[in-house]
Amino acid sequence: MPSAPLAPVIDSLPAGIEHVPLPTPFPVGPVNSYLLVGDPVTIVDPGMIWADTTDLITAALADQGYAVGDVAQIVVTHGHPDHFGAAGWIAANSDALVVAGRAEAPKLLGGFDRNRLRGLVDILGIPEAIRDTFTEFYDGVRSLIHPIDEARLVLLDDGDQLTAGARRWHAHVTPGHAVGHLSLYDPTDRTLLAGDHLLACITPNPVLEPDPDSPQGRRRSLVEYLDSLDRFCRLDPLTILPGHGPRFTEVRTLADAMRSHHRDRADDILRAVHATGEPTPFELVGEVFPDINGFSIMLGISEIVGHLDLLEAAGTVARTDTSPHRYAVA
Repeated sequence: MPSAPLAPVIDSLPAGIEHVPLPTPFPVGPVNSYLLVGDPVTIVDPGMIWADTTDLITAALADQGYAVGDVAQIVVTHGHPDHFGAAGWIAANSDALVVAGRAEAPKLLGGFDRNRLRGLVDILGIPEAIRDTFTEFYDGVRSLIHPIDEARLVLLDDGDQLTAGARRWHAHVTPGHAVGHLSLYDPTDRTLLAGDHLLACITPNPVLEPDPDSPQGRRRSLVEYLDSLDRFCRLDPLTILPGHGPRFTEVRTLADAMRSHHRDRADDILRAVHATGEPTPFELVGEVFPDINGFSIMLGISEIVGHLDLLEAAGTVARTDTSPHRYAVA
């Protein structure tokens, strides 16, 4: 849930950028969509097909003298439903292109490798009864996503450039919250469209994603995320426009707070490993987050596993090669 800001909050918006908050059914609250006014007219993170999202998008465009058919581009910072669910609807009603980081394409196109994910769930020690909850969640969310035509996809790599809303943006593709998370930076006035990679009031969840080439069977999402923070500190953006919560500045202040938070959380999890012997990641969720339930358990496991990766890299815990994986104090 959102908490107090970790960096100074600001009210102003850069010229030519309009903020459009869109509702979601999730505890994180509204998603921040941004309308980039100018050629080509671009919408960033258009939310999902839920409540009055499409009406709000249509009204925001009308306020600037546009219709949905005038949209030329939709930028999706990452392939989580609250950020891209309505992208296909806008594209189908405008012939707009859908721009995203290359590694996010399978999510945007509905690709879902159940066998690979099941193997990951086995490694984490998640019981069958809990897995049914995840299936129900994914089935429910699918109805809130309009399909995207693959022919409309434009995929960016780290370092590419994109013209949107009369600005020239630099693409920063940094894994962490999502493997292909895309942030856009305009060095002219030091504006950063940060998606969920940098949030003022929430530490982004290091979401689990399968990786068959990894010994863990998954990405080390939190390790990747923390490695990326120095890049954004070097950019030193003046205005950070996040995917949720307030606009803010001073990314170094945020990065320092996040590193401190993750050190403290890793210490908590190390104590939980010591207290429980050789737990699986799922068993640690019950120890560290005893009150969560439903799909939030998966977010809790992502948190646990991310910090176990930090502890393993530091040599303070050791992981077994069994299935499920178990961890012990080294």
